[in-house]
Amino acid sequence: MALDLGGGRRLVLAVGDEGWLWLAAGAAAAVLVLVLYRAERRLVSRATGRVLLALRLLAAAALVVALMEPMTRRSWTDRVEGRLIVGVDLSASMETSDARRPEDERLALRDAPGLAPEAEGGGASRLEVVSRILRGEAMAELSRSFAVEAVAFARTSAGGSVSDLAGAIDRGEPVLGGGEGSGDRLATDWGPVLDRAVSGDGEAPVLGVVLLTDGHRNAPSGGDGRRDPADLLAEAGIPVFPVLVGATVPPRDAAVSAIRGPASGFSGDSAAVVVEVKADGFEPGEEIPVALEVAGSDPLLAVVRAGQDGERLLAPFRVPMGEAGLMELVARVEPPGPPDERGDNDWRSAAIRVTDEPARVLLVDAEARWEFRYLHNALNRDRRVALDTVLLAPPPPSAGSEPTYPSALPPAPASRSDEPDPLNAYDVIILGDVPPGLAPEGLWGRLEAYVADRGGSLVIAAGPRGWPSPWSGDEAARAMLPVLDPAVVAVDRTEIDPRRPAVPPGVAVVPERSAGESPVDWPMLQFASDPAASRQAWQAMPPLSWAMAGRAKPGASALLVADRPGIDPDAGVVVAAQPFGLGKVLWVGTDGTWRWRLRVGDAYHHRFWGQVVRWAAEEPPSGGNRLVRFGPDRPRVAEGSPVPIRARFSADLPGVSPGLLAAVRIVAAPAEGEDGEGPSGADSREPVALIPLRADPDRPRTFEATAPPLPTGRYRAVLDAPVLAEAFAAEGLPAAEAIFEVFPEPTDELIALAADPGPLDRLASITGGRVVRDFEAGRLPELIGPRSVERQRTAETPLWDTPTGLILFFALLSAEWIIRKRAGLP
Repeated sequence: MALDLGGGRRLVLAVGDEGWLWLAAGAAAAVLVLVLYRAERRLVSRATGRVLLALRLLAAAALVVALMEPMTRRSWTDRVEGRLIVGVDLSASMETSDARRPEDERLALRDAPGLAPEAEGGGASRLEVVSRILRGEAMAELSRSFAVEAVAFARTSAGGSVSDLAGAIDRGEPVLGGGEGSGDRLATDWGPVLDRAVSGDGEAPVLGVVLLTDGHRNAPSGGDGRRDPADLLAEAGIPVFPVLVGATVPPRDAAVSAIRGPASGFSGDSAAVVVEVKADGFEPGEEIPVALEVAGSDPLLAVVRAGQDGERLLAPFRVPMGEAGLMELVARVEPPGPPDERGDNDWRSAAIRVTDEPARVLLVDAEARWEFRYLHNALNRDRRVALDTVLLAPPPPSAGSEPTYPSALPPAPASRSDEPDPLNAYDVIILGDVPPGLAPEGLWGRLEAYVADRGGSLVIAAGPRGWPSPWSGDEAARAMLPVLDPAVVAVDRTEIDPRRPAVPPGVAVVPERSAGESPVDWPMLQFASDPAASRQAWQAMPPLSWAMAGRAKPGASALLVADRPGIDPDAGVVVAAQPFGLGKVLWVGTDGTWRWRLRVGDAYHHRFWGQVVRWAAEEPPSGGNRLVRFGPDRPRVAEGSPVPIRARFSADLPGVSPGLLAAVRIVAAPAEGEDGEGPSGADSREPVALIPLRADPDRPRTFEATAPPLPTGRYRAVLDAPVLAEAFAAEGLPAAEAIFEVFPEPTDELIALAADPGPLDRLASITGGRVVRDFEAGRLPELIGPRSVERQRTAETPLWDTPTGLILFFALLSAEWIIRKRAGLP
């Protein structure tokens, strides 16, 4: 309810829906006052009665008006100076000098209007170009029209003024926190700048955002599910004007972009390591040496040939793994000719955890078929494998001799028992050709729990007795199988290979294209130093006389496919793998891998199965001592990630029970040349974390802990178990410990050096802004819209609770009381 008073003022009653109630109450009060007036006319004079009537009606009216909460509301419009947020990219890529920049752009940048003059000598880095923009006339004009707020950003952000930021850039002073080695400048995220504009903090509204950047946004996403700030800016009508700093042509630069290799391996093995090299600005075919340095041995050397800009070159290596521990790798490129753009990206480090604890493997088969015999012999000779064997239908032993192999699996615990299944003691279970009639009751249920809950690895080595139809109706078997509807591949027995007439006909298999080119992910497919040579070795292998093939399930990986005309490769998957719960399953759809020994012995057969076991086995921690394997799951952990740590105690160590009191003490690893120990040999450093170890219910004598995310650096994890200290001392063993490293999550900050307009085009398109090049930054004042905005303001003045109103109300009541008493009324 409002009444226009003119001049932008209105009288407003704020009572809401209760106003009608107060009006009715006021009317009732008026009626009662009139009735009282008529009753008092015989007792007082006419004049006195009218005065009392007037005072009473005025008091009732004042009360009703106060209950209606009247106020005056004045509205007017004024213009408010807006804010402009200027985001400045200070990430490491902004130190790049664009030596290959086109000449016309270079001249335009040198003479660009609105920018501060170029420093003598030319060859300015992108940061120096940013400083010219911040100190230029265009930014000064924006500062006169807006309240300009500067925000420096890389992985993190910090606010400041334009002049202070320009001065810090010119003096080379750090602006962002994090300290040396924190990796703060090795990533770019302009999200905090946009968030600052969206938040609306401050009295003045944000009218625009300017981003001075080379266009890369590579900081790992937090994945918090929030809306894209660009969409919020578009809804708020805040345009973003990115300034693309730098050339879109990459500078001449070679870099190690990645090292791909296994996280762990076995002592005495060799690991397939691939060094990925970026080479921009080189002549196609130009040779670039690559060296892989391994502690304690001579560098391994390779050469890659430059291709087109942006192409990734691969240098494969076979790295021998020596003693157990952490094996550090450093890859370097040595670009020929003049120095390349950046020397800080010519090397990259990695680490492989080397262990000497054998993988515990259980081999289960129905009978001693050829596949079983060769596989058993190969694994039994492998010192990196601790093999147990179960043969469900063994040949009868000769008189007076004991059976060679057990004929039954370890019994499952009782249904209500808290004891773990004995199968959980194995890293890998290889299930051979077992028909349903010989399988123990509940076999697949136990295997499903072993893989899904314990995190074990199951290898199904199929054969004609157990596959395809006998197990097709078992739900657990179908769920774990990585292939759909496997069927026997038909073999024409009359097809004789004229090149090898002595070899029986069969089905040739070759690596699936993507799997064969991924030696790190699928080491069992690698028979040579590079994928192309491995594929040639596979093509020369004897064919399989019996094989089953199907279509890989969604989420499964096809590894080997049938190589013969008329078979769809997608439906001809013979070997496949898939994750299942916490573990993984490998399907080997043949019983003839032993045929790969033809004329080459163990060269391929043993290598294939040895790599299968190493791939499938859960790598034990590499630290500790003879009685306990201890340490983090990975030797290198990305910053911001928790650190899983495990301790696996030997069966020879007494005093280990699920209730064992033990913890992990994490301290900063000592710098080179320091021992970090006190007089008694104990680590004298303050622990950065102390985490209790808990028994793993599914793995005997295994304890786990998870350390919180740690800052970048090297750390030592120490096992703290007072109950076991005496046992370690009796064996002359030191306390179990392991070294690990926390490193900044890798980005392409120092790899992709060409300015990238793509993300900036999208940002400007969504918000209604426009991308300009660095030599066009002088146009910013004319591109950025109005300098101020109209803001509707409203002021409200309540009338019902003012002192004047209260005095008036009580004055009426007091006057009525005085006159009534003087007239002799009660």
